[in-house]
Amino acid sequence: MIKYFIYIILFSFNLLPQINWYNHPQLNWQELETDHFIICFHDETKRSAVEAVDIVEKIYDKITNLYDFYPESKTYIVIQDVDDYSNGAAYFYDNKIIIWAKPLDYDLRGSHRWLQDVITHEFTHIVQLGASMKYSRNIPGTYLQVLSYENEKREDVLYGYPNQIVSYPIPGTTVPPWFAEGTAQYMFDGANYDYWDSIRDMILRDRVINNNLLSFDQMNIFGKKGIGNESTYNQGFSLTKFIVKKYGEESLKKITDELSKPFVLSINKALKNSIGISGYEIYSDWKIELSKIYQEQLKNIEDIENYFIIENNGTTNIHPTFSKNGLKIAYLSNKENDYFTQTDLYIYSLEDSVSKKIASGVKTSPSWINDSLIVYSKISKPNINGSKFFDLYSYDFIEKKQNRLTNGLRLFAPHFDKKNNQIYAINTYDGTSNIFVSKDDYSNYEQITNLDDGTQIFSISSNDSLIIFDAVVNHGRKLFSLDKKTKEINNYISNEWDSRDPTLNNNQLIYSDDKYGIFNLVLLNDKKNYLSNVSGGAFMPDISNDGRVVFSLYQKGKYQIAILDEINFYENKIGYSNLNENRSDFNSFEEKSNYYINPKSDKISVSSRQINENELSLKNYESANSGPFIMPRITYDYNTFKPGLYLFDNDFLNKSSILSGISFNSNKDIDLFLLFDNNQYKSSYFFNFYWITRNKERSHAYINSIGEVIPSINWNVDYKYQLFSADIGNRFIIKNHKFWLKYTYSKYRQFYSATQIQEYNFNGPNTNSIYGKGAYDYFRAHVFSLEYNYDGRKPHYLYNMIPKNGFNIKTSISYELNSIFEEFKVNQDYGGFIESLTSHNTFRYKLELSNNWLVNSNYNISFTNNFKYFHLSNYKVDDFLYFFGGGLEGLQGYTFYEPTLQGPRQIIFTNKLNIPVFNQKAIKVAHMYLNSVALGIKHQIGKSFDGKIIVGNIGYDKDEMSNDILNDFQNIELEINGNNYSSIQEYLDLSQSMDALDNSNLIPESIEHYLYPDIYAKYDDNNFTQSGKNILDLKERYKAYKYSLGVEIKLLGYSFYSYPTALTYEYHIPLSDPWESKGKQYLKILFDFN
Repeated sequence: MIKYFIYIILFSFNLLPQINWYNHPQLNWQELETDHFIICFHDETKRSAVEAVDIVEKIYDKITNLYDFYPESKTYIVIQDVDDYSNGAAYFYDNKIIIWAKPLDYDLRGSHRWLQDVITHEFTHIVQLGASMKYSRNIPGTYLQVLSYENEKREDVLYGYPNQIVSYPIPGTTVPPWFAEGTAQYMFDGANYDYWDSIRDMILRDRVINNNLLSFDQMNIFGKKGIGNESTYNQGFSLTKFIVKKYGEESLKKITDELSKPFVLSINKALKNSIGISGYEIYSDWKIELSKIYQEQLKNIEDIENYFIIENNGTTNIHPTFSKNGLKIAYLSNKENDYFTQTDLYIYSLEDSVSKKIASGVKTSPSWINDSLIVYSKISKPNINGSKFFDLYSYDFIEKKQNRLTNGLRLFAPHFDKKNNQIYAINTYDGTSNIFVSKDDYSNYEQITNLDDGTQIFSISSNDSLIIFDAVVNHGRKLFSLDKKTKEINNYISNEWDSRDPTLNNNQLIYSDDKYGIFNLVLLNDKKNYLSNVSGGAFMPDISNDGRVVFSLYQKGKYQIAILDEINFYENKIGYSNLNENRSDFNSFEEKSNYYINPKSDKISVSSRQINENELSLKNYESANSGPFIMPRITYDYNTFKPGLYLFDNDFLNKSSILSGISFNSNKDIDLFLLFDNNQYKSSYFFNFYWITRNKERSHAYINSIGEVIPSINWNVDYKYQLFSADIGNRFIIKNHKFWLKYTYSKYRQFYSATQIQEYNFNGPNTNSIYGKGAYDYFRAHVFSLEYNYDGRKPHYLYNMIPKNGFNIKTSISYELNSIFEEFKVNQDYGGFIESLTSHNTFRYKLELSNNWLVNSNYNISFTNNFKYFHLSNYKVDDFLYFFGGGLEGLQGYTFYEPTLQGPRQIIFTNKLNIPVFNQKAIKVAHMYLNSVALGIKHQIGKSFDGKIIVGNIGYDKDEMSNDILNDFQNIELEINGNNYSSIQEYLDLSQSMDALDNSNLIPESIEHYLYPDIYAKYDDNNFTQSGKNILDLKERYKAYKYSLGVEIKLLGYSFYSYPTALTYEYHIPLSDPWESKGKQYLKILFDFN
């Protein structure tokens, strides 16, 4: 029953907030309150918080009125700057938004003022998804759950081990991601804090002209790699704008209202009911419209392709940079990774056309110091507080060594100034970027700009007197100059369009702009000349000392590295043919211009110098919870229905969380648990409580004092089992190494109500009944344990479904003070009888190692090795404490309680071949989309050591025995545990607890040949000898390694658009086992494969 607790948690884990490993207790949290919001921030994000105050009330009425939905309480907005990470997240059931203060720098979206964009985006989620809720905010959904068990079990457990585990959500919100993200990017009419910019347009245009649009079904789910998930955002934004253009902004509310109805689970139905057209039909209309628009807009482009591609593997090939001698090009690429932002630093040799990776995890542009030394930025390992910040690193090609230059300075996008032998780099703090310069060496830096208003800087270049950088102040990037001597900042190129990625060389400036709706390269010397005219986009140019230009070209769904063959100037027909009509953003502008007009919005900006704390109504953060939340659950467990519920809640800053659950059935069986996390300190503390009761009726034969069964007397016993366990502990992390230190107390108690029924004849049939009841503890334990886990795998697509790299270590050591019931004894103080528990103390050690290998990169076939070794220091403990080696967690060709796989020591080797069948699909099956399928072939080897197999019956047939054997059988005396037996036969007849392996060598080997232990409790007393499995056979089988071979199929899908569904079916058979050949089946339907 100990294992049963695990599955309670397994059903519940996805309800908990993400585990906090770094709690940042050093932060001083404060609050600013407005009419409808509470802005929660720490000292390092005060400027961002004050700016947020100016933003939130300007957007509240517009968004809430659009959907006629008003949050029932003030929305919490948490602004943090503890990592060099950019994102926003809306927890619409919690009515909470988390914003990372560092502005987003993402090459698949345009540049906009960060806080205005992200706060409006996330609050739109709060409102639109809140309006889509089918029930109360406090009831996020319902769970349907199933547990099924193996038939084989031990006498001291009620059920076999689980072989089918199902936990399936029926959510209270069913909004597809394209509509959720589309409405959040649309915001409301006139918002324009985010708009359909040229990069979004580029991604969509490229898909349309290459006939590669995500289908409507693909837009309904995530689960993609490369630019796939971003394309769901992108196409969702465009389709939402199309719906607004065709059916009016009020259609968004109508669709949302339909989605809030309890029995509307399909976006198709919601669209049909609200605007009279299905999703597939509106998608088709939108696709046709886009094709017409882009065909018209691109008709004048004359891309003579005066470039050649040197790198097109992967989807992200960016920031190319020539070496000083022009023989090498450094660039970032994700070509060995699955996700767009997983970039590494590569060096391409123009002499032999070979590229080589020299550093992993590199972000932003690198810069050459000389031909043998390059500097770049990457996220460093967590610091003492757990923060992950950018630092500068260098790579020496002669020594072939990486060196860390800075520590915690948050510097990125380095640029080397050869004349002054200095490195310039960018730092972002509290949402504002500034430029730093190295001093004595490349490891010490000083700030040379003093921006404090939310300006975001992206890249740097320089000449003798100026630093040129691109930055966003409101919308779109502009080019600015910084005088090296005076430190004065001026506009360098500031137009109505976006200008970015400047590079200076030989007094020539090359950059990229979208004046005509498409990003192309611009050369600026005496005059402005366009160097490219592409249908995709040209970015991030660099110019060599001899005048060659390398750049990043977006086309066919990826960024590629290209070099211009020759410098050609385009003077006419650049970009779109019709700048302000028939637009792909479905906007129209009355004004005429010679550039592609973008929408405008007012800039909301706060400078740190403008903040007067005396005018702010600041108060310290006081813990507040976002719930409580209740989720009903319907569980089918050991063939009974067990209704129940989950109750959970958490603090807005996740400083504490609580999760509890209860279920019960008609037998009055109860499952109850409570999990509590305290994350207020540097490491986290937890308390877990479990309570399980089971009721069982059993009948027992009456055995008299000499061991005889009396057929006329029987016991009918009602048992009630109470299992209690609680643990308290500490969870902490050291450099990605995770530890748990905890104490666990367990007590299992049995209650019984017994009726002895005696049937006899006296003047006819009669019955005599005697009643009795009592209770006793049959197990108590105090356990002190240390657990350790290290995951050395690199994240990749289908990370847990098809692991293909890295290793994982799980290990634990514990000391257990176990007490197990042995007999009743007289209570010397009060009379009567009390239980007598015997100590079975032991150290318990567990080690599990996994390693993953990519076997075939073309088909992503991988191989997984897993090794388990479990060990008890005390081999003589009761077998209740043994390791059991079959079932879901062991050799799967055997059941969990397979007697020959139990013992105080155990070893299991598992080798599995993982074969993807398909992935990134969107095959619709009712309310579910099938995304990926994989097959597995699993071979296992394992055995247990030094164990006992305790049985209650060992059969024999005296007719098989020779006279000499029979004489020994009936005359050899035995003494076992203080009990004397006149013969082996008497021992077998009277004892209810015998070691079938005879580890104590009580029985002569000559007699063991004729003894048949009933290890599966299935013997028919009339034919047990026919199986021919005697003690000698059992010993040989126990000592032998067991083999198992199986196949598995894994299906990953999404239910109700956004809820991962991971199905695993496995079938395993034991190999070359004369005792066991029956196959075993396992089924899991959960949220992940991990």
